[in-house]
Amino acid sequence: MQETIMVLFGGKSVEHDISIITALQAIKSLPSKYQALPVYIDEKGQWLIGENFDKVQTFINFKNAKVSEVTLKLGAPYLLINKRGKFKNQIKIDCALLCLHGKNGEDGSVQGLLRLCDIPFTSCTQVSSGVCMDKALTKKILSYHHLLTPKFVDFYAHDFNSSKFKILQQVEKELTFPVIVKPARLGSSVGISICADIDSLTSKIENALLYDNKILIEEFIDRAREYACAVIKLSDREICSNVQEMNKGEIYTFDDKYIDKKQQNSSKIPASFENKIKKLAAKTYKALECDGVARVDFLSDGHGKIYVGEINTIPGSLAFNLFNEPFKDLLECLISEAKKKMADEDNDCYQFNSRALEIYSQYEESSKYTK
Repeated sequence: MQETIMVLFGGKSVEHDISIITALQAIKSLPSKYQALPVYIDEKGQWLIGENFDKVQTFINFKNAKVSEVTLKLGAPYLLINKRGKFKNQIKIDCALLCLHGKNGEDGSVQGLLRLCDIPFTSCTQVSSGVCMDKALTKKILSYHHLLTPKFVDFYAHDFNSSKFKILQQVEKELTFPVIVKPARLGSSVGISICADIDSLTSKIENALLYDNKILIEEFIDRAREYACAVIKLSDREICSNVQEMNKGEIYTFDDKYIDKKQQNSSKIPASFENKIKKLAAKTYKALECDGVARVDFLSDGHGKIYVGEINTIPGSLAFNLFNEPFKDLLECLISEAKKKMADEDNDCYQFNSRALEIYSQYEESSKYTK
């Protein structure tokens, strides 16, 4: 009997369309032992199932799609289907294959929900996901583990609104221009810009604040070359993909990543350098307590320094293009590891016998805590 794999994609995120592409690729490559159940989250956050959810045309003309609203059953691994205004019909979910990117999908929110439903899922835990989604928190942990990352300053919108001059002074004092201004908790290079001097910094920050209320400003590594390496966990071992150099302009844009496929550099990377990147990728993955597949992006300044740029815990296309193995084998690994992780967590003790309620009832009867 086939196991049901809920492929979760879409989402209330600026990376919504990329998530659809990732899911369509995964559904097509899912091993035949599994039955894919595509669950689409629309831009408003509504969870839906429907016909032809494995075809891109469905989402290009989505207003014509035949859909049903669904929701999860808390405390049990079931998806409930809305029939005539009531959530009745239920489908048992054996594992959730997460193809969500960005906010409301890669930040730990969905991971926490799935954990409450006892559904294994193919990504980092809710804690690790949330930390990795926040570029500033990520960089602080990387620094603790002696992993080199560009110098940075981070702050929230309310800090900037109340103490703009102070923040501008801090950036000018601690960083060297040019700098890169980023939404701290966003992916796919959305909202990122280069700032050449202090005079234009305010407008760059205001633009980034359109996408997130936390901002990261980091030093721009001049003439840096960018590399990517994915890591996947297999039986508590970190397995690294090939290392790929990415051709780019000053910054790696959304179009560079997903529209213009010319960015891949086919030039040979020296074995010693590739091995160094792989070791750093595995160390980053482990330091951030990742699970599933994650892609680590690096910057090399050409003078021997390799900086960890950021980590993507649910990378576009699940980073299958970086591995030599067929996509279906990677999916099999992700699913089996997700189920193993859930089984290990279920072995934890969740009960503790105490006399707390008995003692409290005695106090309550004596009116010590009542008026």
